[in-house]
Amino acid sequence: MAASEPGEGKTAVFLDHVTFAVRDLDEIVAQIEGKLGATFEAPTHTIPGITGRVVALNGTFLEVMAVSDPEQASLSPFGQKFVQYLEERGSGIFSATLCTNDLAGLQENLPEGVKNCGPISTWVPQPDGSKIHFSSLFFGQYHLMPWVIEYHSELPDIAIDMRLRSATIQVSDLTTAVRHYRMVYGIPEDRVQIADGTARLELQDGFLQLKQAAPEGLSSIEIEAPGKTLRLSLDKDSVVFPD
Repeated sequence: MAASEPGEGKTAVFLDHVTFAVRDLDEIVAQIEGKLGATFEAPTHTIPGITGRVVALNGTFLEVMAVSDPEQASLSPFGQKFVQYLEERGSGIFSATLCTNDLAGLQENLPEGVKNCGPISTWVPQPDGSKIHFSSLFFGQYHLMPWVIEYHSELPDIAIDMRLRSATIQVSDLTTAVRHYRMVYGIPEDRVQIADGTARLELQDGFLQLKQAAPEGLSSIEIEAPGKTLRLSLDKDSVVFPD
């Protein structure tokens, strides 16, 4: 299938959540809870060999994961990439996830040559015993290319007045990356702003920021809270909230 012009016939996406890869799950969770004033849910083991905890924001969420069993983790592609990320880079933002209401449409309109895997159907247990069903489409480079999901279940209402607003991704070639991201995620040209070595790609809700810098990969996120915006990144095994 020939690639269409970026944004033409594409499906709208928005920022859903980000996943942190860490060595000390409890320590990082405690640091984030202390700053946000929000409580993470109980640990889950959705991915074999990996323990995760989630804090739900308003329509978005943060996920912190650590390896609990390296042998088990190596049995899945996600687990292999996760272990590799920690070994090569240390604690950091492992992945960002976008959400769409038409995953099949987004996949159908992917440019020719864009490698992808999925959709893969998944059930995730909730604290109240219910399950959330969604499908996922992956692009291989978790730390560079956000994967995309479509929910098939109703999501719980969250009262907390904070929302994931943006994710910053460092790239080696800004011009090439902007065009690639626009084509993959269907972002029209008039929703892209470029200045001073960065590009802001507006989504349906929130935005991705591409920054020409090294090393490549997700470097920080922004959380919108009443009257302020919180910026969050990881430095070694500590959470950083720069002013």
